Amino acid sequence: MTPSPELSVIIVSYNVRQLLTECIASVINSCRDIEHEIIVVDNASADGSAEAVKNQFPKVKIIANPKNSGFSAANNQGYKISRGRYILLLNPDTMVNPGAVKTVLEFLKASPKAGLAGCRLLTGSGRLQPSIINYPSITENILTAFYLDRFFYRNRWEKTYYREGPLAIDIPAGAFMMVSRQVLGQGPLFDEGYFMYSEEAGLSWRLKAKGFQNYYVPGVEIIHLGEQSTSPREVEMYRMLQASKLKFYYGHYSPAQAFFLSLSLWLVLVSRLLTSVPLLPFKGYGRLRLFWLTAIHFPPLWRRAAVKT
Repeated sequence: MTPSPELSVIIVSYNVRQLLTECIASVINSCRDIEHEIIVVDNASADGSAEAVKNQFPKVKIIANPKNSGFSAANNQGYKISRGRYILLLNPDTMVNPGAVKTVLEFLKASPKAGLAGCRLLTGSGRLQPSIINYPSITENILTAFYLDRFFYRNRWEKTYYREGPLAIDIPAGAFMMVSRQVLGQGPLFDEGYFMYSEEAGLSWRLKAKGFQNYYVPGVEIIHLGEQSTSPREVEMYRMLQASKLKFYYGHYSPAQAFFLSLSLWLVLVSRLLTSVPLLPFKGYGRLRLFWLTAIHFPPLWRRAAVKT
């Protein structure tokens, strides 16, 4: 049997063939001096993604699911067959810059108490993206509802992302997350109760509970286009995002905390719905429809999350 590689890169894909192949090429370029394997789990794409990977990258391991099993379950499939001592979870709509993977890998190798490690995300035009996620906060939800979050967090946000050394954080953005297999221990990678969204929050919480600290590693950048496979189903995906947030609230906080977190999240949705009305001439009907349909489905999603716990 061949020795285990140092790194396993797991990419879950859905209907983003061109972006997926470009992502794989960037990973291969960034990992030239790292013993690695690449595992693609394709969630029943209809655009020939699996075939394109087989043809263009014969060394890449691919799992072609007959149906969309969800982001969490698909990552678990990839993790189950992976052999690397370190695991990189990567979105298919990313381009990994040269040296990025090695920098984060070297940080983890030198930091045995580190859990998940992430890096700086940029848009395709080079603009800074949110790369650090805080655990849910009632205060932050309320500030967001009244559009005050940008005034409270903007300057601190920009300074944080261009700091000198690694920063202990709650949750790295899920587009690029690296972790040691030893830290993960036994069992699945993600909670499959999350079809999509909040799975990185659940994993971050689990690792912190085990005594590990999650980190943001500055000086490392990747391009993340974002929402390439979800935008055609925007309303469905946005509603799923709210359901995942509610599941996280009720799975990790006291009933009282979960209730007020859910209430403050509901306030955010109502706020966005109300402000969509005067924006109709500029933003069109799509924004109003998104928040209207999400808002009316929120109460049953909330009840379901509360009952399940």
